[in-house]
Amino acid sequence: MKIFENVHLVDGTMANVYLVLHEGKVVLIDAGLPGEHEKVLRYIKELGFAPEDVDLIIATHGHPDHVGSLKVLKELTCAKVAAHREEIPYITGGKWNTEPVEVEIPLEDGDEIANLKVVHSPGHTPGSIVLYSKELRAIFTGDLVHEEDGRLYEIPHRYSLDPMKNREAIRNILRLDFEHVLPSHGKPILNEGKERWRELVEELGE
Repeated sequence: MKIFENVHLVDGTMANVYLVLHEGKVVLIDAGLPGEHEKVLRYIKELGFAPEDVDLIIATHGHPDHVGSLKVLKELTCAKVAAHREEIPYITGGKWNTEPVEVEIPLEDGDEIANLKVVHSPGHTPGSIVLYSKELRAIFTGDLVHEEDGRLYEIPHRYSLDPMKNREAIRNILRLDFEHVLPSHGKPILNEGKERWRELVEELGE
């Protein structure tokens, strides 16, 4: 599904996989569950690209629905993998029932990669990140929040290692200038993303 001219959402994956077209190459944000690589590659080909045109895969965090197909996609595309430094041990060690995958590019808060700014947003996992496009005024949220019926909600506490830290990270995002929210679960919220985000922060309280 086309979101913007250079951003697409792969159809039918459990956790959303986004394709960002950057300098003639394809950047993947997350990789889906084990076995979902076929859907990702099919969509890439439908856009007129080949697997080898994927040169970067950015993992928002290391849970199986986000990196389950990371190993096979890396092998089929020869792409480099990027993740926050604090998340790398979970991805390379396969801690959350995933196949271990080498991470070539360690990320820190404030880094820029493929024209996206890294915002370290720990709580769900130690190295969870949000990716911010100043150009598009859009954020790729990973599992910081999820969308349902046009509203944003925090990820249920049972799925986060530190729910209160996750809430703090949610509040922190309001400092960014954005209007579009592209979550990993649920549908993108276009144009009204910051309004929905502010509503969520108000509901969470202090």
